[in-house]
Amino acid sequence: MELKTLLVAVDADAASDARLGMACRMAKALEARLIGVGAGETIPTTLADPYLGGGLFTGTLETFRDLVNEELETLRSRFEVAAAAHDIEAMWRGRPGAPVDVVVEEAACADLVLAGRRNPLCDARAADPGDLIVRVGRPVLVVPPVPSGEVIGGRALVAWSRSREARLAIAGALPLLRLAREVKLVTVTSEPATADVGQALEAQVDWLQTHGVSASATSKASLQETGDELLDLAADMDADLLVAGGYGHSRVQEWVMGGVTRTLLSHGNVSVLFAH
Repeated sequence: MELKTLLVAVDADAASDARLGMACRMAKALEARLIGVGAGETIPTTLADPYLGGGLFTGTLETFRDLVNEELETLRSRFEVAAAAHDIEAMWRGRPGAPVDVVVEEAACADLVLAGRRNPLCDARAADPGDLIVRVGRPVLVVPPVPSGEVIGGRALVAWSRSREARLAIAGALPLLRLAREVKLVTVTSEPATADVGQALEAQVDWLQTHGVSASATSKASLQETGDELLDLAADMDADLLVAGGYGHSRVQEWVMGGVTRTLLSHGNVSVLFAH
């Protein structure tokens, strides 16, 4: 599959500018269309509760709606200025609503979604990346506030396992892996890898080769939590892209129970492509 349409979630958090810039550069390099999406709840959570907000005046709700619409107009302008500066085909699809719901709906017409990490604006004015990963049905590239480098043409580390999520992630990342100057597959284990682990890695390297991707592979026995080990390996490699399966069934599970996905969503400076 080619990446012909990218979607970038735009919000008022300061880190959104780095994400928007990366999205524009990716769209330029891939000759892809870029869809910008911003959203905002027009009724704050407290006001939606009849016990807390039932006595407020209609004018108060209208004020909140006006504030959301003003912010969306600012985001639209920022998106259009960035797109014009990069001379790319672009369209704005921002509107009032729950951010994650709006992004999920618009992503039906996109091949890849670029999102940011969780920030103070979630969930009323920015989409939570954990929710997106499990709901959007597309690969999600989570861009940190200060990315380590460019996803197009950089170094890529692929976290490989026999899981469904890992298979979806590497398949979704293929267009980017073809353009990478170095690709390395790694399996992190708690004990020295067995022969069948090595065989599985070799088979995956061979599969990548059939798709025009030259890659090397290794296994790493580590006592660290897998997410921390992957981030260390990415830093050692100077990776610009980390590809990983997105695990868990809901954001609550990821953020309360922890795990690899939570670590990769919260730490490090490498952009991470997830699939679930």
